[in-house]
Amino acid sequence: MVTKVIGDWNEFIAALIVGGANSLQIGEVLIQWGEASGFSSGQKEVTFPTAYTSIPIVLTTSGSTSTSSSNATGTAVNVVSTSAFTIQNRDINDTGVGVTDIADSGGLVSWIAIGINTA
Repeated sequence: MVTKVIGDWNEFIAALIVGGANSLQIGEVLIQWGEASGFSSGQKEVTFPTAYTSIPIVLTTSGSTSTSSSNATGTAVNVVSTSAFTIQNRDINDTGVGVTDIADSGGLVSWIAIGINTA
């Protein structure tokens, strides 16, 4: 194991951060995070600032703008690749006589991805 002595904390952090802000690499593990908005028909493709060498794990928060107490909101991640992923943002509305599924084009979704980058 090689130990590198670093003069100060800022130098240490600068050595870990890759691809600008919102990413951190420790060894081969790459952690990236950000926010997505501007959903079209309830969907948004997000491109990672730095591509992974294998498909990462992606987690999101719910990004609905609904304030109705009869709505349940949900955000799902699908179509994950090494360079991007797609978010679906939905509202489920209880009308009292049935349930409707509505594509939510508003809101802000926070995301984090953790994976391997050997490049």
